[in-house]
Amino acid sequence: MKQTLETLKGKIAENTLKSGDIFAFTDKLKESMRKGTPIVRNVSPANIDLLKVYAFALRKMEMTEEDQASELRAGDWRDSIDDFSQLKYFIDEMQESELVKNVAWNVHANVIYDIPNPDAYKRYVYWKIKSVLDNMELCELV
Repeated sequence: MKQTLETLKGKIAENTLKSGDIFAFTDKLKESMRKGTPIVRNVSPANIDLLKVYAFALRKMEMTEEDQASELRAGDWRDSIDDFSQLKYFIDEMQESELVKNVAWNVHANVIYDIPNPDAYKRYVYWKIKSVLDNMELCELV
């Protein structure tokens, strides 16, 4: 487990972490919890949900960079996130910090927004992911 956390944090440091890396990690965490053999001590569903929210944010940016930002599925969180309130809170937080603009939620559960400064947005999302990973590593050491 420690190796996985170090790999993810290394990708953050190298600026190469992708949403798929986080989604794969959360899938492993959920599967290990389902089997009753968690790979991280004291991991909570809330931590998994937070990582999924942050992975969604990365995916949204990746879609924008691939010039697919206009595709509504880029804003569809339903397949990725279980807790809408955490996503809403995170998007509101980024809007307050001016990391995103022109936020629009539509009836089909899509969130659409502009990312005026992709580098700042990515650094912020990486920082949020790293804080969850650091917390998991701290629990591992206890």
